Amino acid sequence: MFEDTTLIINIINAACILFLILMLITLAAATRMRGGAGWAALIVTVAIVPASLSNLTRDLAMDCFVWFMYPRVFLSLFWFPGLWFFTKSQLDHSFRLSIRHLWHTIPAFIALVYTIVYYAPLSAEQIEAERIILVSGKENMPVLMQDIFGMTQFLCYFTAMFFYVRKQKKYIHNNYSHSGLTNIRWLVNFLIVHFVLFLSVMIIYALYPRTDSWLCPIATVLGMFYLIYVVIYHSPAPYLSHLPNGDAPATPLPAMTTAQMKEICDTVVQYLQTSHAYKNGNLTLAVLSKETGIPQKNISTAINTYLKKNFFELVNAMRIEEAKRLLQSINTSHKIESIVTECGFHSRSTFFSTFKKMEGTSPTQWLKNVQN
Repeated sequence: MFEDTTLIINIINAACILFLILMLITLAAATRMRGGAGWAALIVTVAIVPASLSNLTRDLAMDCFVWFMYPRVFLSLFWFPGLWFFTKSQLDHSFRLSIRHLWHTIPAFIALVYTIVYYAPLSAEQIEAERIILVSGKENMPVLMQDIFGMTQFLCYFTAMFFYVRKQKKYIHNNYSHSGLTNIRWLVNFLIVHFVLFLSVMIIYALYPRTDSWLCPIATVLGMFYLIYVVIYHSPAPYLSHLPNGDAPATPLPAMTTAQMKEICDTVVQYLQTSHAYKNGNLTLAVLSKETGIPQKNISTAINTYLKKNFFELVNAMRIEEAKRLLQSINTSHKIESIVTECGFHSRSTFFSTFKKMEGTSPTQWLKNVQN
């Protein structure tokens, strides 16, 4: 019975490894490593496949299992720094890896050196004894060290990533229209998905260590499915290559009077209405600044302070008013899909959620209420 279970686990593990590699190749080819999803898949695959191969060779009692331990320990501890650097690069186009970032690799090098020192002096019989210990669900010192480093990284890096994304999301929300938030939303969901998956694996592993042979690969496959979903349904390009550096210290603005802020808001609103620029799904605060000749920071401050809303909310309010006009038009062979595009929204779901947030009901129900 035990042998049958081990065989099934190994088959699942091997299938997951093969799937991860095939999906990495597919995503890399489909995205041409643009837009982020391909790089995210590469980070996940490089971190997980060596660990899965190590578990597989260990469970199959292969003599080479120790050789897979070294890349497993080293690369698995690169996963969280890799996700952190990836997140930074997606939200800050000025971000570049440099020598000063090498300190993030210290845990990986410490764990690798310790693992080599631990296993190198052992005889074949001693290595087999270590393998039996691991197969039984117990841990030796290299695995324990890897677990401690990994759990610490999990807490530290995911905390840092969520705070950083929240900060950048607020910056984009205040300065960009719908396209900016669309480009960041998949990344937020990607981090949430992997946080939940890793936390689940970590809890189950702590209770049942033997699950490391199959649970982690399956969880990673689920994460890869999400990346495929992103590529198919959200086509993540061009991302935020045009986004100014949100980490740059803000230059102090000269204080504006209420009259000055009102004048700026009037100018901005008039421009948006007469030019219909709000229908442009890629409209940004930088574009608006260029078209009106008003400094970008002055526009942002005026809208936030005088109108008590941000740029994103101002533009969406105009889009919803236009959508309401189209819904009521006599020639409303206007279908929802055409209204979504015509008003500057990038997806039906975003249009519906924005409409309901502002009007308290769905577009269809709103039209029925108006007609009655």
